[in-house]
Amino acid sequence: MSNSGKDSLLGNKIAAGVLTAGLVLWGANRIAQVLIPDEAPEKPAIQLAGLATAAPVAAAANALESVIPLLAGADIAKGQAFVQQQCAACHTLTQGGANGVGPNLYGVVGGPMFAHAGFTYSDAAKAKAKGNWNYDNMNAWLAAPSSFANGTGMSYAGIKNTQTRADVIAYLRTLAASPLPLPTPDEVKAATAAAAAPAASTPAAAAAPAAPAFSTLLASADIAKGQAVFQQQCSACHTIAKGGPNGVGPNLYGIVGAKSFSAAGFTYSSAVQAKAGQPWSPDSLSDWLKAPNSFASGTAMSFAGIKNDQTRADVIAYLNKNADSPAKLP
Repeated sequence: MSNSGKDSLLGNKIAAGVLTAGLVLWGANRIAQVLIPDEAPEKPAIQLAGLATAAPVAAAANALESVIPLLAGADIAKGQAFVQQQCAACHTLTQGGANGVGPNLYGVVGGPMFAHAGFTYSDAAKAKAKGNWNYDNMNAWLAAPSSFANGTGMSYAGIKNTQTRADVIAYLRTLAASPLPLPTPDEVKAATAAAAAPAASTPAAAAAPAAPAFSTLLASADIAKGQAVFQQQCSACHTIAKGGPNGVGPNLYGIVGAKSFSAAGFTYSSAVQAKAGQPWSPDSLSDWLKAPNSFASGTAMSFAGIKNDQTRADVIAYLNKNADSPAKLP
């Protein structure tokens, strides 16, 4: 120490301190990199079950089961009976038959899509008119016409049972001078393998929540949606104006609360005459609209039914509006 009282080594001590601190920081950083690497792990530490399979499950749910493996053993007689019951009110089936509400169906399987001579198709159908009707596109069309061609004038909800679709297509195939060849064994094998692949990897579905009471659905019914469904699904066969004429089906003005199967001037099938006379309540109308053929087996009502509960409630609310004195709904 000098006579002035200042430490002559102070600068050296400060430099040594800074160097030591730097060495300590560097060492700590190296130890941290060893203990806690900054690279992402090859596998996440926590697997969230269900996330990876959500998309395949959704795709499998939307997949349509092929009829190709079923066609060789399809029951043509059952297909014919179904067509006579569900389709003949709107379509003729004989060679050279006239178009009706829908086009003549002779030669439809294997024939050009939405192109029958003399019939005016909707824009939605004409947009799908590409190539000929084969077993795959006919299967998709019959399963859900409005999904196949959104906005189609086809007033039919579709055939939900795959075997029934196969029977119907097998019968329609016979309505031709030269029926479309049945699928080859290789085509059947390919369709079977394609159906088995997603089924093997699809987990069991969770139990569906309990459906709300129909009265609850009526309370929240959307009349505008009901009208849209009626126009698309029902108006080809039914009028709904006061005093409107009967068509393929009876006029439906004032139907809610009216006596069932009793419209003046309309001839009902024997299948429904046994159920005639009871008032159409919202619940009984719901049962009828859900599955006409189950409600009255053998009915001539060429409609598969409205399976969605809320959609039926919407339609019934719309029907109820079209009356001199609408019923009081929940």
